[in-house]
Amino acid sequence: MRFLLVKALAELHCYSQFANSLQRALVEIGHEAVVSDQSGQIAGRVADVRLFALELQRGRYDAVVSFSSFFGNVALEDGGPSLYDALDVTFVGWQLDHPIYAPASLTRKLQRRLGVYANRSHQAFADAIRLPGRAAVMLPGGEPLPVPLTDYKARRLPIFIAATCNGRPQAPWTSLPDTPAKRLLVGVIDRLLADPEVSLLAAFNGASTDLGLGAQLGKNPAFDDQMIAFLRDPLTYVRQKDRVDIITDVADAGLPLALCGPGWKELIGDRSNVIFIEQTVDFADLPRLYNEARIVLNWNSGNGACERALYAAFAGAAVVSDDSAQLAAALDGGTEVTFFNRARRGAVAEALGDLIESDRGEAVAERGFARVSRDSRWAGRAEQLVRLLTRA
Repeated sequence: MRFLLVKALAELHCYSQFANSLQRALVEIGHEAVVSDQSGQIAGRVADVRLFALELQRGRYDAVVSFSSFFGNVALEDGGPSLYDALDVTFVGWQLDHPIYAPASLTRKLQRRLGVYANRSHQAFADAIRLPGRAAVMLPGGEPLPVPLTDYKARRLPIFIAATCNGRPQAPWTSLPDTPAKRLLVGVIDRLLADPEVSLLAAFNGASTDLGLGAQLGKNPAFDDQMIAFLRDPLTYVRQKDRVDIITDVADAGLPLALCGPGWKELIGDRSNVIFIEQTVDFADLPRLYNEARIVLNWNSGNGACERALYAAFAGAAVVSDDSAQLAAALDGGTEVTFFNRARRGAVAEALGDLIESDRGEAVAERGFARVSRDSRWAGRAEQLVRLLTRA
């Protein structure tokens, strides 16, 4: 097969790193694959598609792969059919986050679509709003480090967290007058906060039913489009709240923590048990720090791709993560990764404390490394992708 892989963001961004890795893996298993660097064509959130469309027309590709579905809504002309359908090319939109954050993944014009999702709830959301094409669930891949792993007992970072600090989340709706829309918003947020794996579809439909509104996703495309925009704020609020709560819980518990990212010291205050690494570290450089960590904390797994968990395991660190059925399938929960319930305050500190006090971390790290080395390499993901595309 002939593949074109879209690189839409900076070289060190995880999406671009994944495109490079998948390209090498596809070539390794005998397929033709090239990376199309379109990063210079993105201005803000607007893409100039002319050069990309020309490259696609000339290349006679079987499939285009785009992480986060950049260029997924390219049409022959304004209001016309999908360019991919016209050229008989399958567009693979590989979503590493919830699809509501990637508008191009939600276009209904595209028929020759393979939607790859990191979470079953993401696929359920796409199915509910009746996106055309096929869908599958698959986590990204990874590779062992090109340098020797640091001996577990010699690692200098007991618990490591890399996180962007966005400050404390704001809840401006609290000052709004009481309306059905406000009650729906609050109901969605309450359900998201109580859900260990954060299903946006279940939260919306459940809150609507509780309020007797009768609104359900999937009955009317115009309504769905309105609700997609409506639902971004509550999901983002919950994610930001999770981030602050989880980091605060670990710091308050007195656990030895290395916290990477500017702004956290100002937010949670200087702590004797916290090493602040006050810099932004690109995704490509994180494995070096994982290789110095005994435990790496992964969260947002219920609505993310768990890439930090996989790459940490490849670097020989023990992984502690919030609940995720997909990650549990990739790493056997309890022996190769330790899970906690994100909906219960203090659960993360309990899980981390138990792993440290029991001295099980080294064994968990060894089993996790063996498992991802066997089952989660990019070459394996490339083989899975080809099987999905050739399935009748």
